Amino acid sequence: MRLIDLTLSISSQDAWTKYPARVTFGQEEPPTRIETFATIAKDGLFMQKIQTTTQSFTHIDAPKHFYEDGLANDEIPLEQLVGEAVLIDLSHKHPGEGVTAADLSSSTAQVKEGDIVILRSGWTERGPWGTERFWRAMIWLSTDACDWLIGRGIKSLALDFMAEVQPFVACPHCGALRPSGKGSPNHRKFLKKGIVLIEWLTNLGAISRERVWLICLPLKIKGSDGAPARVIAIEGGLS
Repeated sequence: MRLIDLTLSISSQDAWTKYPARVTFGQEEPPTRIETFATIAKDGLFMQKIQTTTQSFTHIDAPKHFYEDGLANDEIPLEQLVGEAVLIDLSHKHPGEGVTAADLSSSTAQVKEGDIVILRSGWTERGPWGTERFWRAMIWLSTDACDWLIGRGIKSLALDFMAEVQPFVACPHCGALRPSGKGSPNHRKFLKKGIVLIEWLTNLGAISRERVWLICLPLKIKGSDGAPARVIAIEGGLS
């Protein structure tokens, strides 16, 4: 049995750990902060506190993220977050390029009903994660690719880029990052169907098999739209 960690390490950072609303909409958003408030030298033990959002670093999106009557993070059955997964390799995609239904259908990977699908582009490494370029040149998911996946009856989608149509464009005059105005059609479609999104995976290049077991365990935050998650893949050792 081989265990592969697919999770970004959470660290203190002012920006670029979630959708950059501050840059694109001028909205204030809390940075990610990890601060020490007790030390062994002073207090006899080491303790820290953390400030972040439910959508920062490796995390899940629950249906409640877009639908008031949708399941919250803590209500999602574990069966939807743990199970057999199929890997579709998209590492050939260029920065800023969209993943289409044709890309998915041309893959040799066989997607079965009830699968967790893993889309591997390598973007959290190539971007790299935590930089403006990650968002400015991000690989994205077309609406026909979204429909293709929904049509195959998947239960969850895990990926190392955003499960959305091209989210950003550069201002033609100043070059600043701007929202594309296309909204979030894929998120709405997936979550309406109850398909959980597991976003911002990393280290997908370490997976060497087409089919693995995926385990995604988000923090059990009551009533939340999502939560940071620890995600691992398991190769071998399971029937």
